[in-house]
Amino acid sequence: MKLVIPVLSLETGGTRYIYQMANEMAKRGHEVEVVLPENAVIAWPLCTKISRVKELVASTIPSGDFILPNFWPTVFPAWESKKGQVVRLSLGFEPLWVKEKEKALATYQIDAPILSISQWHQQIIRQETGRDSTIIPGGVDPSLFHPSPKKSLSTGAGLTIAYILRAKEHGYTWKGSDDFWDAIRITSQKFPQFTVQVVAPEGATYPSPVPYEQIIASSDHEMALFYAKADIFVSTSYFEAFAMPPLEAMACGTAVITTDNGGNRDYTKKGENCIVVPPSDIQQLAQAMTHLLTHEQDRRRLSQGGLVTARDWTWVHAADRLEKFLLQLTRS
Repeated sequence: MKLVIPVLSLETGGTRYIYQMANEMAKRGHEVEVVLPENAVIAWPLCTKISRVKELVASTIPSGDFILPNFWPTVFPAWESKKGQVVRLSLGFEPLWVKEKEKALATYQIDAPILSISQWHQQIIRQETGRDSTIIPGGVDPSLFHPSPKKSLSTGAGLTIAYILRAKEHGYTWKGSDDFWDAIRITSQKFPQFTVQVVAPEGATYPSPVPYEQIIASSDHEMALFYAKADIFVSTSYFEAFAMPPLEAMACGTAVITTDNGGNRDYTKKGENCIVVPPSDIQQLAQAMTHLLTHEQDRRRLSQGGLVTARDWTWVHAADRLEKFLLQLTRS
């Protein structure tokens, strides 16, 4: 079958889902064409056909068996093109954060199947639109995201807490970056013998209460090392449709502390593969960090539990589900 995927860009973050699924489907022998504007960024190594167009409108959408628009501005051009069966891929319920809430909401009302990426995401779509969706979750690539020796073991230095900084100044108001630094300040007062390493995809800086090292991770390999060399990974989002970083950190054998952001409920098991705290609860977040910094046995237990969990959450499994879903549509 031929899949057409119109996108505005393929930068870091949630577009990983598109890149991974496009490549997986191409590996299976399906024809996959990604179409995007002339100046759009492609941050991932795509193994598919790439078509550049002046702008994404109905006339520039290629023909295919299925067209999978993934962000609200791409939906109506795909729908109006009438060049293939549209499947509305939702990587997040956009009315929660975009300014054009009504326009974004309207893209869920067209007569097309909807794909969501977690149970919580599915529930939000149903609650806000009255429409059901099929869950095709994300995953990890175990050939890249796997354990490596911890920095604390190889250097004899203190334990390392890793964090991905998506600052509100860059529009990421739901990532909880202020909460992280407030919790770090409290933790450092109780247990100062740790270091903080941060990856900031947009280059954000922060007036941290403790010194921190900013890591440049421009590839999956570098990102995997960032996770794997840390002793603890922390995620502070208020909501996420799926939340890949905690799962990637689990696959790298790192103990995870995460907020209950909705989209991670499908794979988080409180006390078994991670510590889960309420969003914006700075005191509980600080308590969790202090606990893992001072309890090696629990840190190891959670990292082992995360490794076991991550084995079942791969892009191969996700592509299996997408392929099965699309093939069922061709028969209906």
